[in-house]
Amino acid sequence: MAAFSVVLFHFGSGLAIEYHLDRNYFFMGATGVDVFFVLSGFIISYSSNPARGLVYFARKRIARIVPLYWLLTFVVVLIALVKPSLLNSTIVTVETIVKSLLFVPYQKSGGAVQPILFLGWTLCYEVFFYIIYGACLIFGARATWFASAAVLFLIALHEIWPEGSVEWRFYTNPILIEFVLGMMLHKAYSAYSAFRSGSNIAAALLILLACGAHFFIVTFAGPSLFASSLLAVLLVSGFLLMRMPAGRIWAILVLLGDASYSLYLIHPYTLQLPLKLLGKHLSLPFVTGILLVVTLCTIGISVVLLKFFERPMQALLMRQPKPIEQTVAPVG
Repeated sequence: MAAFSVVLFHFGSGLAIEYHLDRNYFFMGATGVDVFFVLSGFIISYSSNPARGLVYFARKRIARIVPLYWLLTFVVVLIALVKPSLLNSTIVTVETIVKSLLFVPYQKSGGAVQPILFLGWTLCYEVFFYIIYGACLIFGARATWFASAAVLFLIALHEIWPEGSVEWRFYTNPILIEFVLGMMLHKAYSAYSAFRSGSNIAAALLILLACGAHFFIVTFAGPSLFASSLLAVLLVSGFLLMRMPAGRIWAILVLLGDASYSLYLIHPYTLQLPLKLLGKHLSLPFVTGILLVVTLCTIGISVVLLKFFERPMQALLMRQPKPIEQTVAPVG
């Protein structure tokens, strides 16, 4: 749902830019990124086993995010070299390629701080969080607490010295607080059995509260990190409380959830293609219909990428090397 909300956001923003609409009617979809960050904090704290060590943790994270990100980065580089008019502010140089592959953000000509694969800016934050958490694994079971303290320290530095280089402003951005909120949510989930037992009624009430609180805050105070972070924490809490029955429908939803990484990374380009090619020649309703079809196709492509690229690459990178058998020469 978080990934698809970002799809809706870019669906609306693409139409708004191309047809000079007064607003993006799916502007709330951007909060899907905040949900991602809270989820990441929760999942890393929940699933990481300090006993396995830093190397295993790093391999798992690399296997999960790097192969697809690198593949799509090279695809965008190829497009930039062959048909640059299809892209906006993407400039390909050796420096931008290297920085993008290493998840190092840089400032583009339009002012945005992004890698070549522009949604990769969120992955730059993710990788930075992984580095912090991985370093804190030396503290064992207290890794989550030390990682939270480290992130909060960086945010405090930002409040003291808000100005600085692009990297300084990026890596001390208060949005990092959402990883801490996710980690603390895991601690609450672990501590309270009632939280783990769940309740669909409580889940529904919490999700309604999340949406209502966000609408109220944004209406009267305007969009803010506080509003989007609160929404993300309450939504994730609500879905943690939810108890899903078994069945084919739920299995399909799990599959789409597994494919959400692919969907998240590829959708801006599949949506931009018809807008770039047809936007100036066809009416808004007709292009909207085309984008609906393209969105459905993009979901299908993301599932294909999951099954035939993401999972095989993860299995390959996590494969344990076979021990070398020692041969003993016969005596005599």
